[in-house]
Amino acid sequence: MQAYEEKMMIVGVIGSGSIGPDLAYGFLSALGRINGAKVYLNDIHEEALQAGVSRIKAYLNKGVSRGKLSAKAAQSIEAKLVPTLQLSDLSNCEYVLEAATEQLPIKKQILKQIESIVSDDCLIGFATSGIPRRDIAAEANKPERCFVNHPFFPAWRSLPIEVVGGDHPELMKRMLDTITFLGKVPVATADVECFAADDIFCNYISEAARIVEEGIANPAQVDRIVNDAVGGGGPFNVMDLTRGNLLTVHCQELMRDAKTGSAWFEPPKILSEQGNQAWHDRKKPLDSNYDEALKDKVLNRMMAVLFGRTFFVLDYKICEAADLDWMTRTALGFSTGILTLAKAWGMDKVYEICTRFQAEFPLFELTPSITEKKSPAFAANLRFSRDHEVALITIQRPETKNALNAETLRDLWAHLEVLQHDESTKAVVLSGYEGALAGADIGELAELKTQAEAEALCLKGQAVLNRIQAYSKPIVMAVNGPVMGGGAELSMACHGRVVGAGTVISQPEVNLGIIPGYGGTQRLPRLIGAERAWKMLRDASMMTAKNAKEWGWANAYVDSYQAKDAQSRAIQLVRQHLAGEIQLKAVSEAAMDLPESLPKVEIAHRSLVIDEILQQAFVEGLSMNLEQGLALEAKLVGVAVETVDCDIGMKNFMQNGPRVPALFMHE
Repeated sequence: MQAYEEKMMIVGVIGSGSIGPDLAYGFLSALGRINGAKVYLNDIHEEALQAGVSRIKAYLNKGVSRGKLSAKAAQSIEAKLVPTLQLSDLSNCEYVLEAATEQLPIKKQILKQIESIVSDDCLIGFATSGIPRRDIAAEANKPERCFVNHPFFPAWRSLPIEVVGGDHPELMKRMLDTITFLGKVPVATADVECFAADDIFCNYISEAARIVEEGIANPAQVDRIVNDAVGGGGPFNVMDLTRGNLLTVHCQELMRDAKTGSAWFEPPKILSEQGNQAWHDRKKPLDSNYDEALKDKVLNRMMAVLFGRTFFVLDYKICEAADLDWMTRTALGFSTGILTLAKAWGMDKVYEICTRFQAEFPLFELTPSITEKKSPAFAANLRFSRDHEVALITIQRPETKNALNAETLRDLWAHLEVLQHDESTKAVVLSGYEGALAGADIGELAELKTQAEAEALCLKGQAVLNRIQAYSKPIVMAVNGPVMGGGAELSMACHGRVVGAGTVISQPEVNLGIIPGYGGTQRLPRLIGAERAWKMLRDASMMTAKNAKEWGWANAYVDSYQAKDAQSRAIQLVRQHLAGEIQLKAVSEAAMDLPESLPKVEIAHRSLVIDEILQQAFVEGLSMNLEQGLALEAKLVGVAVETVDCDIGMKNFMQNGPRVPALFMHE
């Protein structure tokens, strides 16, 4: 197959009801820069089709009005939308996603029609919350090219899509690559009823409904108790947003009738009785107050179901642990992944809650992780693979552009330590999911209040990066997207860097009222020269991919926007090093001679006091060896944190995002 950027990428979405237009808009947004790309939106009803088109246009208008889209970009996206009442118009699609119905007989009819129209190599997806792929594709002419693609609410914005495939690895890879290219994060799950996330979610909703049905608590109390404990807004608030009561009934019936089913899955009658009516009346809100006794009763039941079904999915190998934990946070909306939460609560507590629940509901299944009190070991924000002798590590926090928090750095080094003693591993290639590598986690930075706290955080991060620099095997970073702050600093600690055409690099810390703390003031000038680094650090200007190669930041440039192409070049680079054809090496640790005068830099709205601190870190730090310069940088981050401007910059970013400049006081 050709690289996707060389293709027109023509996609079809069938169904312009509740979810189809949202999916089409998400795909359109991802294809905005692809010349000739199209997204067909098909429905058999003119009124539904026009309503879907109007919704997409409303999303575009909102994006423009909020400054998230330029008018030109919005026009380009809208031009790629092709609404049609004729299914035959989808004949040239590379991928068609049916999102019209949850009724299996109708899905089968649509599949038959699709197969009579599209080419033999067109991928066909089905958006469903619970119908197994094997049932949908049972009568297909080419069942191997049929997949479940289960999106989440809101479908235009939510990143995860569960993907269920057959026994054809090459087609599965194509499907995963397609979903990725369309701006989503595919999660491979097993072909079982309700897959991974909806097994957990629908049972969680059903247990909440039982609690209300039994008269234990009202919907407002259940929502508040659950939200106060684990976030997510509460089950009934979510049902009101999605109008998902009847869909939950459908999923419960699927799980009840499955091989692993039982009468415990029987949907509560109250869900059918409620139908599409809202649980909450905003004009007449229910009393949400609760006491400790009610909290314990409700929360223990809700958490037993959440833990029980999450470990069921894990132990039945329906989904990998890291992906499962991520989905329970991003797709289901909980503040912490359920597996991470189980570890925090302790498996003794999880066992106690779940066994007590099972004593009351004997058909509730407990799997070995709970009965044996085993917490799975996994790195929540990393994904691992290999290319023979080269270990591949991907930082995967797509909702934050792979920002580096303390957990990620800790897990990264733990895995690198293991690889260092693995004789089969000769080199390591690091990357961020889809090529991006954002800075340090802003949430963690915003919590820093004292010089000591800030300095300690920097020293911990620097320690990991210093170990990477001193690593006994070659480590190369592959990037092809925004590389900022801590992500750039991690890259510079590696022995080499490969950039794709989509790469832009910056050290934007001064925009937040702080300075780099993971080595940016020390490694950047050693790579690209003092004059260029002086400007980049002080005015937060960006370095293009081609400049990165020309200036010495990158060892290789790939003329492609695909992350996998940068990764492939990085693998080639480490193999060239291992063969003695080239030499990869870390940045120099020696002190650096600065020119007599450095260029004047216009810092615009940025803080004068932070600029002074940055200049001190740069000039004094580079007069020392790298170890000493890094220590000074960490100390000066602490000084910056205690300024008024740091407080202003952090609050501005948290409230307004990166597009609104902070109004610094210069103190």
